[in-house]
Amino acid sequence: MIELIKVAFVYGLVLGSLYLLISLGFTIVCGVLRVFHLGYGVIFIITVYVTYMLMETFHLHIVLAIIGMLIIQIVFTLVVVYYPIVKRYIEQEELLLTALVLVFLIVEQTANFFYPVTAGVSIPTKIMGGALIIGMAAIPYQLIFAAVVAIITTLILVLFLMKTKIGLIIRSVSQDIESAELMGADVWKIYALAMVISVLPPTLCMLVIAPVWAIEPSLGLPLMITAILVAILGGLGNIRGSIIASYILGFIASFTAFFINTKLMSLSTLIIVLIVLIVRPQGIAKSETIW
Repeated sequence: MIELIKVAFVYGLVLGSLYLLISLGFTIVCGVLRVFHLGYGVIFIITVYVTYMLMETFHLHIVLAIIGMLIIQIVFTLVVVYYPIVKRYIEQEELLLTALVLVFLIVEQTANFFYPVTAGVSIPTKIMGGALIIGMAAIPYQLIFAAVVAIITTLILVLFLMKTKIGLIIRSVSQDIESAELMGADVWKIYALAMVISVLPPTLCMLVIAPVWAIEPSLGLPLMITAILVAILGGLGNIRGSIIASYILGFIASFTAFFINTKLMSLSTLIIVLIVLIVRPQGIAKSETIW
């Protein structure tokens, strides 16, 4: 029993860290732009399939392929998502959400057309092989590495928001748009910057988990749902709340899997989020600021 608790605890830490890295970008968009980004799953799809395309079709080295993918990712976010959709329809929520969903579906179907499940897409971004053995369970070192990356990424993001001038402006816009404008902040440029920053954590997440994750065109949806659950539980747009929510959901999923039934992992997290949504709709850390 003690060994099982140890495994569940370690796996909960790993899962919680991954959930955090998955959801950080979604939280940033919610916190700064106050937009429920239903096109968020596109980021995960582009990360894998554009990197693979650049390697296989254009024969680029993995490093150059990742750099190229990041450029395409940022251009796509600004040219396809932000300027024609978010900026144009930010005051028309129904049109905005519909357009974001359509973007997500179009990218997913495009990936499925060129690289169906049978294509066997993979990217060689494994850093660590082997697994941590605890009793009868094994946790891949690559996932542990991904958890460390998540913690470091979150720390860098928090320091950026708390200690830099641009971070201060982003926080001021997330708190009070009118006051920020009166102080000279270019809100639309801050929105664009926030959209670009929001791309980085999920892109990094996909790169580090791809070697041990099932790669298929539909991978964006479950990852986006995870981000939404974390954001709702933590309080939409609040990074501090998302940090707490990520580990709560990670431990719930882990202990459910090890002590009840693996098939109930997702169901247990959904039920917890629904209960919190009913009892405390604002989430764990209701706030008018991203931090």
